[in-house]
Amino acid sequence: MSVFVIITAIGAKDRPGIIAAITGAVYESGGSLDDATMTRLHGAFANMLSARLPSESSVVALRSALEDVAARLDLHVSVDPIPDKNITEARREAPPDHLITVYGADKPGIVHRVATLLAAHGANITDMDTRLAGGSEKPVYVMFLETAGGDWRGLANKLADLAGDIGVEIGHKELEAESL
Repeated sequence: MSVFVIITAIGAKDRPGIIAAITGAVYESGGSLDDATMTRLHGAFANMLSARLPSESSVVALRSALEDVAARLDLHVSVDPIPDKNITEARREAPPDHLITVYGADKPGIVHRVATLLAAHGANITDMDTRLAGGSEKPVYVMFLETAGGDWRGLANKLADLAGDIGVEIGHKELEAESL
């Protein structure tokens, strides 16, 4: 019976070979990757991925292999099993259906205010990417959100109101069903 795990890895400095080492440990443990995301945060490394392993004993082997990777590359790594009920529920969840973009002068509270509004209308944030763009003299805060569900009858107007309140541009569009 397959076992699903989520692997998180963070390190103070990104460098070539980290993804190769982590995915090599998964592969050598008999696993295969499902979802994965990786980014650099102010030069630091951050990675989350889910993998399917053939058995509980392969989880033990993966943890051991990743301990070596962590020591060699100065990473904090964790491997956590995903309960079967979470996998079953995730297969029934609606896919992302809206993309929201936010652009504006950087200031505290942008993410909180947008996330709070979305949650109040039942929209689940399924993916989020934020960054500062532009020069250091006039930085622009950029945020991309994918959401699933929610009551969009009034949400578009509420997002427009919020944009005016916090002085940013907020756009949104409905996504087509995910396909490859």
